Amino acid sequence: MKQYVYQLIVDIHQATGNFAWPYLKKTEVSPFDWKSIEEERITAPVRNIPAWTGIHPEMLPPSEMLNDEQVKAILKSLVGLLAACNCHVVFQTEVPERFQYETIRQNFDQDVRVYEWNDGFFEFCKTGTPSKTCALGEHCQCAFFGELFEGMIEEDLSPEEERARDLEFEVRHIQKKYGDEWMKYYPYHLDKDYDDEYGNPHDYGMGSNDEEEGDDWWRK
Repeated sequence: MKQYVYQLIVDIHQATGNFAWPYLKKTEVSPFDWKSIEEERITAPVRNIPAWTGIHPEMLPPSEMLNDEQVKAILKSLVGLLAACNCHVVFQTEVPERFQYETIRQNFDQDVRVYEWNDGFFEFCKTGTPSKTCALGEHCQCAFFGELFEGMIEEDLSPEEERARDLEFEVRHIQKKYGDEWMKYYPYHLDKDYDDEYGNPHDYGMGSNDEEEGDDWWRK
């Protein structure tokens, strides 16, 4: 298995550099060339990932046949390949690498719209799959968002109320995503208690006044 995994990683790396990109490379880009994702969704070419890259699901060993080091190495190569295809692998919660790998392996045979101007993302399960029954199990992303939005309804809110709602939503998000370390990612800019004396949201030290003060530090 060790030699097979080595050759598989070599094949994935070669595929990353060799598959044909459906768009011509442009030497000059105009702002008028940009398209919204709604526009691109209509015209973007569709590619089947295995047929496009030459890497097929049957080439990927089930996770139980691999040790942790092998899972990590293959996963890293696959994520790089998919990123090159503009089909990014993004998890909203902490997911063990073995679950990540198995999810990609089981869903690798999928058709994707290839966007030129917008980011595309890898689908972790087929449409209609009940929550927590996919390869992610307890790390199900659909269940994560279901719980995150649970009890939230559309309301006509004032700017202050909307900001408070955004703070509540964001705190719930980072608590679920980062667990005990969630305070490292606290959204101070949404919390009115951290506004400056003029009522401006917290700027994390990157505001214009700070920049101006920083630019002439040598004069003081």
